[in-house]
Amino acid sequence: MIIAQGHDLEQRFGAAPLFSNVNFSIENNARIGLVGPNGVGKTTLLKIMTGKQEPTKGAFTVNKGIDLGYIAQEHDFDESKSIWDEMLTVFDQLIERGKQVERLQYAVADHPEDEELLKKLDQAQYAFEQDGGYTYQADVKSMLNGFNFPESTWTKQIASLSDGEKTRLSFVKLLLKKPPLLLLDEPTNYLDLSTLDWLETFLKNYQGAIVTVSHDQYFLDHLATQIFELNHGTLTIFKGNYSQYVAERELRDRQLEAAYEKQQAEIKKEEEFIQKNIVRASTTKQAQSRRKALEKMELIDPPKHDSKVRIAFNSERPSGKEVLILKELAVGYPDKTMLKDISFQVNKGDRVAIIGDNGIGKSTLLKTVMKQLPVKAGSIKYGASLDIGYYDQELQGLDYSKTVIDTIWDRHKEMNEKDIRSILASFLFTAKDIDKKVSQLSGGQRARLTLTVLAMEHDNFLLMDEPTNHLDIEAKEVLEKALDDYDGTLLFVSHDRYFINELANKIVVAKDGHAKIYEGNYSYYLNEKAKEAAAENMAASQEANSDLAPAKNVSESKLSYQEQKKRDSEKRKLQRQVEQAEKDIAKLEQQETDLQEQMADPAIAADFSKLGPLQEELTAVQEKIAQLSQDWEDYSLALEEFE
Repeated sequence: MIIAQGHDLEQRFGAAPLFSNVNFSIENNARIGLVGPNGVGKTTLLKIMTGKQEPTKGAFTVNKGIDLGYIAQEHDFDESKSIWDEMLTVFDQLIERGKQVERLQYAVADHPEDEELLKKLDQAQYAFEQDGGYTYQADVKSMLNGFNFPESTWTKQIASLSDGEKTRLSFVKLLLKKPPLLLLDEPTNYLDLSTLDWLETFLKNYQGAIVTVSHDQYFLDHLATQIFELNHGTLTIFKGNYSQYVAERELRDRQLEAAYEKQQAEIKKEEEFIQKNIVRASTTKQAQSRRKALEKMELIDPPKHDSKVRIAFNSERPSGKEVLILKELAVGYPDKTMLKDISFQVNKGDRVAIIGDNGIGKSTLLKTVMKQLPVKAGSIKYGASLDIGYYDQELQGLDYSKTVIDTIWDRHKEMNEKDIRSILASFLFTAKDIDKKVSQLSGGQRARLTLTVLAMEHDNFLLMDEPTNHLDIEAKEVLEKALDDYDGTLLFVSHDRYFINELANKIVVAKDGHAKIYEGNYSYYLNEKAKEAAAENMAASQEANSDLAPAKNVSESKLSYQEQKKRDSEKRKLQRQVEQAEKDIAKLEQQETDLQEQMADPAIAADFSKLGPLQEELTAVQEKIAQLSQDWEDYSLALEEFE
């Protein structure tokens, strides 16, 4: 069911429209990711949807009875209250109804013979229960814990919280209200990995529609079923999650490019014919006819390609095989140890991600490796021929009093101005930007300037602290590619799960003052964590069962025989499932190859009406392959348990 619609929306700032002719509808269970480069109007569109901003033209309409939830930049709190008391204000009406139920209970106790009063109490209690009257406190506790507000913080005054904590608390308050339509602007900001995982699970099961602006590809991949792309003043709607959108967008751009080039070739051919034949008596009518047809031709607009950051990292010289060895390392400050017993090795070419909750000590570890903080205990051994570059998430490596061009020139005095301007242009700094002082730049511009500085140093070991902060999706994708192609070694801290998953070959998890190593990417880490949780649950269950000491009605040998028969049956079943999955995958892979060969046919590649259905079929086949591959892996892992 459609619960809201945008009709011919337009927003102007001055003469030029920010966007126009924007039309869309939102279903009651929608999961929509709103994406596009910075500055195209995504937040403006959200504000129009909330009614906080009037469009220049058109309207956004919401069905009667549909409440919208939106996290504004300004926090809607009574800052004199505690966290707990402020969250309870969401349920003021419900709490008042609870008091009414209580008053009715007292009245019934005084007049037990009053059937009308008893009926009224039954109705009030039922309605109170149905609306969550007996569970709302549990909901508040669950939500606060999910957003990393432990019970010890619930009595804290809101005025004492940081901006990041207040943003998280705004989220808690909004979700407790459970509006039928949630509008979220960068909801993953300020959230650590455990909170992000919890939030994704919560939102997947949320009983309502969600529209979110986000630069978090992993979040969009796991939540969105539709992508609204706002770019070049228009809104384009794609089915699927972020990865599917990227594939479809690239296909669309290739098709548009091919159609545009084909039409341009036709136009050129027609113009040449007209020019040659317009003056000949025998062919002038034919030439005139073609000229009229050319004038009526509906021209295909050339593809619009956004300017992208061009980043490249490469080292001036190779490092040794062993880059960094940490042994029983403890890091922190004079009055506090943040992490201890840290032991792991970084080898040449590694991409090591450090993850963990906010404030656990990840940045402290990097600063200790950079010798900005002293070692508290243990040792750090640095490899041979190391040139270390450092990206600081607070961007403190920049001199805010210098101009952009001087920031580079002072480090590379031998370079001429033209080359420096060219390099800065590749990082999207305009002629106006380069004469600005660093203090005048936006967070995204400072991040790009820091990356410019780092790229020009040609170090063979990069330490990066939250490098994707302040970057939009397009810039993050370019950075991912640049670091993937980098010929050196990378040790980085990040909350960006997509970024981690694309790059890392090792995960260092900082938790409870210690660090644990996982030899794989983020998906591998999640799988291992799930196995560990399952093993812990099984151990706890076995311990509980052993305490029961049930009476045995069969002999030990007979029980063992029955168990063995069951194990053999389960093993054979898994073997059949593995074999069947392999057959199905092989069959689907052949379908995939056949479809790709059809799509490569020039006659089909230039015809969207033929290519589109084939692409949809290919996407469906690839999704089945991915699912079957996951099933095969699950069956194979389960089978290994019998070996």
